[in-house]
Amino acid sequence: MKYYDDWESQSAEARRRIVSRKLGEYVRYAQKEIPFYRDRLEAYDPKSEHPLSKVPVLNQADLRELLPPKRAGGGLVARGARNYTVFQSGGTTGYPKTTLFSHEEMEGLYLPNARGFHAVGLSREDRVANLFAVGGLYMTFLHVHRMLEAYGCMNFPFSNHTPVDFMHSVVKLFNVNCVAGIASMARSALLGFERLGLSGIRIEKIFYGGEHLYEADKKELREKFGAKVIAAPGYGTVDSWYLGYQCLACPTGVFHAHDDQAYIEIVDEETGRHCRPGERGMVYVTAFPRRLTPIVRYRVGDLARWGAELCPCGRTTPLFELLGRGDDVLRIGFDSVDYASILDCAGRVPGLSATLQMEKKREKGRDRLVVRVETELSQARRASAAKALEREILAQRLTLRKALDEDMVWPVQVELAPSRTLGRNPRTGKLIRVIDGTR
Repeated sequence: MKYYDDWESQSAEARRRIVSRKLGEYVRYAQKEIPFYRDRLEAYDPKSEHPLSKVPVLNQADLRELLPPKRAGGGLVARGARNYTVFQSGGTTGYPKTTLFSHEEMEGLYLPNARGFHAVGLSREDRVANLFAVGGLYMTFLHVHRMLEAYGCMNFPFSNHTPVDFMHSVVKLFNVNCVAGIASMARSALLGFERLGLSGIRIEKIFYGGEHLYEADKKELREKFGAKVIAAPGYGTVDSWYLGYQCLACPTGVFHAHDDQAYIEIVDEETGRHCRPGERGMVYVTAFPRRLTPIVRYRVGDLARWGAELCPCGRTTPLFELLGRGDDVLRIGFDSVDYASILDCAGRVPGLSATLQMEKKREKGRDRLVVRVETELSQARRASAAKALEREILAQRLTLRKALDEDMVWPVQVELAPSRTLGRNPRTGKLIRVIDGTR
């Protein structure tokens, strides 16, 4: 079977017609079921090239306000809903950002998941070690586990908590040939196998998510483990849905759109104009399968651009390229570290100012968070203040601390500097708050 389903080869005209129908039906459903959307979606214009262009954007702050625990009833939850699964993402203090999935929606994740894994070469003869994160209200392990069962291959639900020596012995005994997990977790486990010895181990396929695997990392994994396939079967967010998937022809960061699952817009936020192919913009998503808590025009926080051509694999689903986070967030290991949380940590260390910059660096296959803060403290007092800020960050960013404990990221590097020495925008004079040194 070349493609997983017929949608992947639909004509452009059929695709436009079906997506338009799905969007109109979803907007009517949201208006009927959710008072929050009743007036908000009056701006929907089905005759426009971009029907949602005048609809206000839904953002993370809205979700915190409109979903439990902040809003136990009403908000974004459809009338009569009582039974659902609760997941959580984002910060560790204050009201968490939750997302709710009905049991039907959980089952619905099978299609985009299976489509993506099929496109990057999963077969029913494969033996897959599932290393995705489990517990802590994480989501991905659960639906990847369910997909592997239904797909029909041999499934080893290790999760991210299983000791490497145990995994190593099972992988040898059962000739496990595939690993699936968050990129840094999968890489860490494989390097653990190497330390224990690779005799009798050959990992042919590495399926990753949650973050990019850089080309140097891929080269290392091919050379050490004989991996023939290293790809991301799915891109999505727990707040919305699966949005894209790679195939064997996709370079790193490029995805086919699940445009039957989600209506995806890429918008220039300075002008409000929808981006043409090749133009960089913010991703907005309307997630068709989300009925328990309808998600209309959600700002996922990622920058992207549409591809100008169809994929050489023959699929007609449009291509887009992820260009990193578009807000004050850096992905360090598998933690999305937001600027506000680091600024809050600095505010609890006496002598540090609110002029703070954070940077992501990539060193020898691992991420490092660098935090720079301006201060009037004397040179003699800076070392202790820097150490205090490092402790505060790890106390608040539990996911980051866990990744550090498991040797998946480098220790946080805190640098204290005199006033007016951190980098500023030469045109506006504004502080450059976030730098992604891997781009």
